[in-house]
Amino acid sequence: MNSKENNSSKNLEDSIEKLSKNLYLESPDLWIEFSGKVNDNIFDEMVLFFAIKYNYKSIVEHAISNNLIDLNAPSRNNDYPNIKEHLIFIAKQNKSLDILNYLEASSSCNNIDKDTIVKKIDDSTSNSNANKGNKYFPRYLCDHCNHNIFESGYRVSESIEYKYSLENDKPIEVSRKLSNLVVCCNCNKDLKDISIESLNELCSIQNCTNCGSNLTVVGITDKSKMSFDNNLGKFSNISKSYHCSKCDSKISEKQREFFNIVR
Repeated sequence: MNSKENNSSKNLEDSIEKLSKNLYLESPDLWIEFSGKVNDNIFDEMVLFFAIKYNYKSIVEHAISNNLIDLNAPSRNNDYPNIKEHLIFIAKQNKSLDILNYLEASSSCNNIDKDTIVKKIDDSTSNSNANKGNKYFPRYLCDHCNHNIFESGYRVSESIEYKYSLENDKPIEVSRKLSNLVVCCNCNKDLKDISIESLNELCSIQNCTNCGSNLTVVGITDKSKMSFDNNLGKFSNISKSYHCSKCDSKISEKQREFFNIVR
């Protein structure tokens, strides 16, 4: 390995270490996920998202120059047609000009023939559509930066209450609970009108609360309650309810709203 390669490798290691520290301070859960990916040499959209956010160009260069990521593959963020467009937006948003210039000038298609490129894009699109059909990815857009916080991450705080103890001559903890304040990790701004409970519900809103089945797979049954109208001499609907087709449990009001089921 020559001197230039040594410097490049050292720069990459330093950047990964610094980014890792930033993510640990931002969210231990993000740090764990990031560390696992990097240790497995996985430089995907999530890793590059944070590399751009914190302006570590060497990480982006390493991933692209070593073909560790396909920039033409569909983005996990449905607002963008592919990963490259998403990353370019992040670079513009965070004013990472060096990375922006690199992304706009770079092409992951060098030394690959056209047929191979088309096949890769077709395969990526096909796999993406298959995954979308089988898996549900929750979505809640930040009011400030318009990012899906389930992708970029969100922070919550723990509220700890202390009272002074005459017996112990010091403050002692009397209770602790999670605060309902939710902060977007992308823009570090508070999210209004959303709670931890609501976000947790969004993660499982497609699933039956009783048996856990995916309602988009097992289906929903609508039931009508009827009463006999003596004046008309026939039964008439008086109410309707919606149930999981597998266990017959009634779905929640929020699930009806999510699936756009009207009474």
